[in-house]
Amino acid sequence: MISEAELMFQLGAIMLLAFMAATMAGKLNQTVMIGYIVIGVLIGPNIDINLFGVSYHGIVNETSFVEMLSQIGLIMLMFFVGLEFSFSKLKRVRTPAIILAILDVGIGLFIGFMFASYLGWPLIDSIFLAGVVSMSSTSIAMKVLFDLKRMSSPEVEFLIGLVVVETFIAMLILSVASGMIVQPALDPLNYGKLIIGMAAFFGFFVWIAMWAVPRVVSYFNSIENDELFILFALGTVFLTAGVAAVMGVPTIIGAFFIGMILAESKVTTRVQSRLESFKDAFVAIFFTTFGMMIDPAMFKNIVWMLVLAIPLVIFYEALVISAISHFLGFSSRASMTIGTSMTGRGIESILYASVGSRVQGVTMASQLNPFAGAFCFAMSALTPPLVKYSARISSALSKVIPMPLKFSGAVISRTLGKAVMPSTLKIFKGAKTTGALLASFVAVCITILLTDSVVRLGATFCGLVLAVAVFVVIRREVLEIARHVNYSNIGVGTADKDTIVNLVSGIVFGAVLTALLVVFTWGHAWELSALICCGYALAVISLMVWSYRVLHVGGQEVPRKVYEIPRAIIDEADPLPDLPRPVYGVVRAIPKDVRL
Repeated sequence: MISEAELMFQLGAIMLLAFMAATMAGKLNQTVMIGYIVIGVLIGPNIDINLFGVSYHGIVNETSFVEMLSQIGLIMLMFFVGLEFSFSKLKRVRTPAIILAILDVGIGLFIGFMFASYLGWPLIDSIFLAGVVSMSSTSIAMKVLFDLKRMSSPEVEFLIGLVVVETFIAMLILSVASGMIVQPALDPLNYGKLIIGMAAFFGFFVWIAMWAVPRVVSYFNSIENDELFILFALGTVFLTAGVAAVMGVPTIIGAFFIGMILAESKVTTRVQSRLESFKDAFVAIFFTTFGMMIDPAMFKNIVWMLVLAIPLVIFYEALVISAISHFLGFSSRASMTIGTSMTGRGIESILYASVGSRVQGVTMASQLNPFAGAFCFAMSALTPPLVKYSARISSALSKVIPMPLKFSGAVISRTLGKAVMPSTLKIFKGAKTTGALLASFVAVCITILLTDSVVRLGATFCGLVLAVAVFVVIRREVLEIARHVNYSNIGVGTADKDTIVNLVSGIVFGAVLTALLVVFTWGHAWELSALICCGYALAVISLMVWSYRVLHVGGQEVPRKVYEIPRAIIDEADPLPDLPRPVYGVVRAIPKDVRL
């Protein structure tokens, strides 16, 4: 049992040292989170230094009480993350934001699971390692863009929607992962109970949002005394977290959802201003405590993990996600800004490591925590220069990418941009049908991953049917778009609509079919899943080369990235940077109202 004097000494030391570490981190242009983690390592019970006959074993050796305080900080942190979530922010950018968020998380989790499988980690540990690798940091992305004075850039609006949706997806995955740990057996009945429990949990919050909050908010507004207001707000947060725990869902998920619900109310600003200092103090304790859980002696064992993980993340965020963003209608520079901004790793990754290291059945916690700390430090240091020089990276890549890929990429971007990006010209009519089919397909893929034998085969057959249905719908809609869009200024002949339809619908169908094959083969051999993805990449390249040969008129030199760009993502400071100067002048002369 820790004494009162020792407890006060520990809390005082943690607060003051965390203050100094955060100040130092700020001077080094790093997030305060890194400072908290580093000082936690230096004062925690796992450090052991012997130098010139002097031994140092840390300042805080009994961490049980501090860990309880850190849990409060974690709850408050997730409550404030929820307060930043707003459905109104997604109204205009919801389609590209949702698509990019799902693809970013999906590709990241796949790479994270491949990474964990290569390391030979057990399933439970792999879930949280994949979360650490895949979850982009909202705070780092926004901080970097703010420091570089790019918050006014048109693509930032879409980026904000992307990170909001991605945070929501991250919380859903974490809650489902926690349920899987409680019921790890591959039994459809058990997973059925899990799904029912999760449905009850979300139903409870729907009831809160539709019935309870509108009535409570009016009482919130009537509380004039700040002290009473803070007590009522904190009571609501912790009571909701407790209800989530009773339903078998992590307390942090309850805090996140109540914050998300209050984000749409009139008390958000007051709650943030009154509770922010309380949150900051306990969040500092949380990150410092996380640092205390790291054993410095394990760093030598995770160096080679960092050497593998860092290039993987940079590759799929800065290249793959940027390419997908370009296919969806963003300019090349805007796409690179989005991809490089998503390379940062911070609070979300630490959250997965913190939760994963404490759950029952985890065997690799000694490596998970130091890896998460070092990984977040490295990625938060690499993100600012990547974003700063994103335009140069985009220009350099444009010079080395073969013309067939650039040409076909422009065709895909112009076509899918009409379906995805906000526009006053509504050519794409089947958004709801396509969305319903894709949502059903995702549910089928989850079923394949969580089941075995006959149920697995049946779900795979349903997935094939849905994949074909997606192909039929997408092909019909792409044909409608191709009939109304002019491709002549990028060297496409007037009679080549069928080739455009085959190109775009083939890539989408291939992506859906590849996802189905990956989830089906994952349980048998993860190496086979990797080969399937490589095969899809080669097929896409072949299809783009074939389309270039068919569509390109007379071997003419095609202007780089000349396609219809939605007005929402045209940068007024540098409107169409990829266009040659003669074309640039023509486009500038066109009134904004008719550029689309």
